Amino acid sequence: MSFKDIGARVGAELDNEFVKLRAEQIAMGEQLTEKIDGVAEQVAALDARFDARVGDLETRFDRLDTKVDGLQDSHTEMMHILIAIQRKLDMN
Repeated sequence: MSFKDIGARVGAELDNEFVKLRAEQIAMGEQLTEKIDGVAEQVAALDARFDARVGDLETRFDRLDTKVDGLQDSHTEMMHILIAIQRKLDMN
């Protein structure tokens, strides 16, 4: 075998190896993209669940806030009644 044949053969083997490596890189890139897409879908699902739970918490907080306001109003009204009773007692 001549140097020319050996050089051509080595060149062809290197070319084939580079083609294989590039094909593997492409395949790995596609797998990585699929995994990233899967993670993105999971994140979107978690985000939707989080948003729903935050909405539920906001609703519960609003109801609690309304109840506290009602209790404060009742407390204020009771205090006025007690003050009025105390005044009547003080007058007698």
